[in-house]
Amino acid sequence: MENIIKELIQIESKTDTIIAEAREELKLLDKTLRAREAEIRGNIDKQTDEKISKLNETAKMEAARKITEIKQNSGFLTASLEKLFEQNRSKWEADIVNRIIGT
Repeated sequence: MENIIKELIQIESKTDTIIAEAREELKLLDKTLRAREAEIRGNIDKQTDEKISKLNETAKMEAARKITEIKQNSGFLTASLEKLFEQNRSKWEADIVNRIIGT
């Protein structure tokens, strides 16, 4: 009977040791998982920031291109209007004068 009690005590002691080791391993695993999660989140944040930066740069380049295009088109329109004015200036002046004078 005494041997059985000693064996039970040894088994309980080993069980306590195994449980303590398992708890330590769980703590280590939890710490490792938290570190890995932080690393993954950091990588995701970095990738997101890089993508946002690229999108902003692309948007700025597209806006600059459109502004240049609009300025160019506006320059063409202004030049066309000036040419039209110069071509018809004398005629329009004569029409205005005739309307004022009434002839």
